[in-house]
Amino acid sequence: MPLPDVSSALKSFQQALAENAISVQNGSLDREMLVHMDRPNGETRLTYARVTGHTVVALIQFIPCDPYDGEPCFNAGWAVAKAYQGQGRAREAVIAALKEMRNGLTRAGIKAFLVEAIVGEDNLASQRLAEKVLSGPVKKSIDSFSGDPIVQYLRRVDAQTEL
Repeated sequence: MPLPDVSSALKSFQQALAENAISVQNGSLDREMLVHMDRPNGETRLTYARVTGHTVVALIQFIPCDPYDGEPCFNAGWAVAKAYQGQGRAREAVIAALKEMRNGLTRAGIKAFLVEAIVGEDNLASQRLAEKVLSGPVKKSIDSFSGDPIVQYLRRVDAQTEL
């Protein structure tokens, strides 16, 4: 099984949004960020989308994973529509999504959490983004599901974290 491809999630989200098949709300801090929470297969998924007109430009998803050092941890994935790649849209959208997520979790009583990105070793663009927004590489290994070489990034986020 290959590593998850968030670009297919972007296309599905675009279609669901166009068909009014999902409910979204504007972000609390960034009114241009759409926020959607759902539970496919019973697991919570937080989706943040940057939309221009009726087009989803960037999509960021956070899915809870095993706690790390006793704190909640979320696996992050992102995608940018092909026409908008190479313009810095992913970095801006990931930072805005992290701020929205921190704001929402703080209101829910969660003071700190970790964000983990598992990036394919061949996905250099996502590696550069993860290094800018999350951290330097934490670990290189082989993904246990896909068998692909991966690079792991991890960042703790709390009220004092500069994003």
